[in-house]
Order: sequence, then structure tokens, then C-alpha cells
Amino acid sequence: MDQFDEMLRQRAKAEPFPIPADYAGRVFQTCAVLEETKPKRHSYRWTAWAAAALALFIAVPNVSPTAAAAMAEVPVLGAIVRVVTFRNYTYDDGYHSADISVAELEGGDAAQAVNEQVRDYTDRLLGQFQADCETMGESYESLDVTSSVVTDTDQWFTLRVDAVEIRASGYQFSRFYHIDKATDRVVTLKDLFREDADYVTALSGEVRRQMEERMAENAEVSYFPEEFTAIDPAQNFYFNGAGELVLVFDEYTIASGATGMPEFAIPADAYETLLK
Repeated sequence: MDQFDEMLRQRAKAEPFPIPADYAGRVFQTCAVLEETKPKRHSYRWTAWAAAALALFIAVPNVSPTAAAAMAEVPVLGAIVRVVTFRNYTYDDGYHSADISVAELEGGDAAQAVNEQVRDYTDRLLGQFQADCETMGESYESLDVTSSVVTDTDQWFTLRVDAVEIRASGYQFSRFYHIDKATDRVVTLKDLFREDADYVTALSGEVRRQMEERMAENAEVSYFPEEFTAIDPAQNFYFNGAGELVLVFDEYTIASGATGMPEFAIPADAYETLLK
């Protein structure tokens, strides 16, 4: 909350005028049921409603301590992040083919930062592909890059970028980009934890435990626990629909290719004491 908001709230506490306790709630209910109108035909009507809503947000805290208290219960709206277009690139010379289609985001500074990171990443993949085309001659090679929104809540946004390279065999790998909407910041795994927290050891131990458990339950599952030392401090992750922290590993890094890209949902009790 900034200084201006605090001044409004302090002034509201000093005002004697009563107002219904559910007034703020009525404001939001009214805004929620407004019809979505076409910009050209009803732009004036929408502008009027928006102006009225803005006036209520500014004026109500100055009218009543009750309203000010009700407004204090309304959560801060996070940054709006949305996919507005896709960056596309295709190439095919009969031996080498590439198909890149990744989302471009619109929103605050974090959305623009993610756009830059994704562009840098896909540019590196494309640069390597073009260099390989020159050296591999008529050997077949392909690169496919796609993206998807994994999480989009009031608090959190996650964009996943998947890449598949095929030469003599295929190789799949991914990158995840996270935005904390409340702070409008790009977040990596280490940002979730206190600076003094050894989250790498805690999460690595849980991954190794699950590897061994899965292999004990299914003989066809093949991991490399003896070769796995620790997760990367910037390990790929996302939060699933149940709110669980899920660690994701690229193909071949900790298991045979038949396993694909292993994922491990980490129980909260394995790391919650290490969170910020």
C-alpha cells in the first residue's frame, strides 16, 4: 500500500458519516454484472461506468470508516498477463526443418522480461539449428518449439516452452517462465526460498527417494539414482492444479529415453520450512 492509500484510510477513520457495512461489496457486485459492450458503439457508456467505479474507489474511503475497513479486505489485484500473439518461424529444405511457435505476452515489466528471455532462448536454438544445417549436409534434422500456459491464477503465471530435436534420435527439453503477479516479477526456483535455506539438498533428497520408490514398485521404470547428485539450483518447476511444487527434468538427464521427461511432485513438508 502506498502513502496515498494510507492517507485516505486515516482520513476515513476520522469521518463521522455512516455507510452500510456491505457497501464495498455492492460496488464490486455491480461492476461484475455489467454487460461487456462493444468498444465503438458503447465506448461512452463504458467510459462512464469506469469513471464511476474509479470515483467510488477514491471517494468511498473518504466517506466512512466502515467502508474503509471493508476496502481493506479487498485483495490487491495483481498484474494482468495474457498471450496476445505468437512468434512464428518455419523452415524446410527437404532435409532440415524447423517450426517455432512461441507465445508473446502482454502485461507489465515481468511479461516483457519473459518475452525477452524466451526470444533469447529460441534465438539460441535457431542459431544452433542453422549451424547444424551447414555441417550435416543431407542428414535429416528437425527442430520443433511450442509453448503453453501451465498456470494462470490471480497470483501466478507460468509459461512453458517445449522443444524437440530429432537427428538420429529425438531429444525433448523444456523451459518454464514464472511471473509473480502480486509483485510483477519474474521468479526462479531459488526465489521461493530464503537465502540461507539449503533447498537444493532438501528437494534433491526427495527426488532421489521417489526415484527409488518408483523403481521398487515397477521393474520397467528406469532411473539413474546413482548418477543423480543434485537438482540444478535453477531447476525447471511449476505448480500443478493441486498447488504442489513439481520438478521437471529434461529427457535423458536422470532416466532412460523411454521415461521421457520425468516429473516429481514434492510434498510441502519437504520444503515448507525453507520458504521465504
